[in-house]
Amino acid sequence: MSMIKVENVYKNFGTLEVLKDVSFTVEAGEVVCIIGPSGAGKSTILRSLNHLEKITSGKIWIENDLLDDRKDGVNLVKLSSAERASILLKTGMVFQRFNLFPHKTVLENVTLSPIHVKGLTKDKAETLAKDIISRVGLADKINEYPSRLSGGQQQRVAIARALAMEPEIMLFDEPTSALDPELVGEVLNVMKKLAESGMTMIVVTHEMSFAREVADRILFMFDGSICEEGKPDEIFNNPKNERTRNFLKSVL
Repeated sequence: MSMIKVENVYKNFGTLEVLKDVSFTVEAGEVVCIIGPSGAGKSTILRSLNHLEKITSGKIWIENDLLDDRKDGVNLVKLSSAERASILLKTGMVFQRFNLFPHKTVLENVTLSPIHVKGLTKDKAETLAKDIISRVGLADKINEYPSRLSGGQQQRVAIARALAMEPEIMLFDEPTSALDPELVGEVLNVMKKLAESGMTMIVVTHEMSFAREVADRILFMFDGSICEEGKPDEIFNNPKNERTRNFLKSVL
């Protein structure tokens, strides 16, 4: 059973076709990095996995649950809102921007969803949150407010917030793109440790060194399609597609 299966997915914004027949799978414990130029559709496919975008046509499975079977924008899968929410809770997402609540402490930001969405008691949520906050290296910042944290620290809080929902799959949408260069490493180190722990991850990234080091497989997207996929050594050392070669020449 694949953790994620995407089959023949298209996405249109009006007359603009941003995803064109995208298909791929992600297995349990696998780290898949999606690379490619801006406008290739990388973030759109990631956002489609948790219904922040609705695909125009195609199928999406989360584990063995068929979430989408769409034709002309109509979902043929009939799920109650509770059933759909239960499936979507299997995924956690970290965005480019941190989107923390500025009036709440680190601990409060991380416990909010476990309490109000999963129904955990405050004590259980705080015990879980403290462990996760420690894992991302912020135990000493637990009572700080976001305004007193660096960008890298805020992004680590955002990762902790997603992990507090105990997802089975983590989605990262260019999580270091809003950071100053000297802060990128601390976030990538947290992600590396997460990958080493066996978490299933899909990462949209411009950090080629991270993709080369951490990914089990790389998808290269261009103009709404997956042009090439393979292991990091294959993609970086012997790309077969001319578009892949040109992209890597421009970024390496």
